[in-house]
Amino acid sequence: MTVFKNAKIVYPDRIRDGIVVTDNGKITGIHKRFDAIDGAYVVDCKGNYLSPGFVDIHVHGGGGKSAMSEDYLDVISMCEAHLRYGTTSILPTTLAAPFEDIKRAVLTIKKASEASKKSNILGVHLEGPYLAKEFKGAQSEEDILSPLTTNPKELLELWDGIRIVGAAPEIEGGLSLGEKIVKHGAVASIAHSGASYEIVEEAVKHGYSDVTHIYSACSMCFKVNLFRVGGVVEAGLSIDALTTQAIADLRHLPAGLLKLIYKCKGADKMILITDALEFAATDMEEGAVFLQKNGVSVVFEDGVMKLADRSSLAGSVATSSSLVRNVYKSADVPLYDAVRAASLTPAARIGFGDRKGKIQIGYDADLVVFDEDINIKAVMTNGEFRRNDL
Repeated sequence: MTVFKNAKIVYPDRIRDGIVVTDNGKITGIHKRFDAIDGAYVVDCKGNYLSPGFVDIHVHGGGGKSAMSEDYLDVISMCEAHLRYGTTSILPTTLAAPFEDIKRAVLTIKKASEASKKSNILGVHLEGPYLAKEFKGAQSEEDILSPLTTNPKELLELWDGIRIVGAAPEIEGGLSLGEKIVKHGAVASIAHSGASYEIVEEAVKHGYSDVTHIYSACSMCFKVNLFRVGGVVEAGLSIDALTTQAIADLRHLPAGLLKLIYKCKGADKMILITDALEFAATDMEEGAVFLQKNGVSVVFEDGVMKLADRSSLAGSVATSSSLVRNVYKSADVPLYDAVRAASLTPAARIGFGDRKGKIQIGYDADLVVFDEDINIKAVMTNGEFRRNDL
């Protein structure tokens, strides 16, 4: 049994002083006062915040390791690198790559999920390969495929742990692909897409219910002849049926846009993601150049990864704790909502909202202690401490 005392407990809609008790990997008690039982391990939170562990559902790497690795130990290592920054549950995310490489990556992540003892690897997020080449961003164009020439079922049937599939609904076969993704039991997310507002409306009817990293590699208000047409951004902000992933690193999205997304979607439909590359959760030097697994060269500048030719941002080096800090400190979002967007909302989006992402009796004991500046002091997963600097 572990007792967290002197804590400011972060609930989905408020913050209250209190005591949280965990036992056998679960939250078993929430109290205003509590006399510890003999043998209980008591953690003095010293007035710091106690929140549910963060849930990152879009992360390509960390700690120098990639989700596309052929070694499952690399995948575990990348997840544990993010664990130090409060990410207790995670979806390793693939890139557009040769079809067989993606299949191999899915099976490697599956093996990592079965072997991981510290991080909760909840499945896999497939970003592509069925994307719009015109909105490829940092994806490898030669590895962007058509659902008509390669069979999506070969990917979808690899593992029931496929939780999200990002695709462009406007490509040929893209709408029916949404139906296939949902039939498999995964979230169909509009990704790397140049769809118009009207196409997004149609995509929702075919099962799409999320927008991948809104504002990045997707269409926004454009003109056809003299007339304006809404794009993926406007649809994502205004259609209630869509949740929106947001890279809140203050590089992909400045504070003003984070405020807009929050105002439009609220904490129950705004999902904070790192979209982190393998360079996240490491010490980076300005100007360092790297070659990604997909053969695309990137450079670290201005606190973010860019394509080497500086034509596009290429993914973040963020951690979940920095996302919460940025939304709370720079976008003026209440702390409990910032935490919710990084915990309960993503957990619920992929089907784990009944056990993860909330401090409530019966939920998994995935907990984080942090100070006012969201510096992580302690991390617990499934009732076991993985870090405790209190």
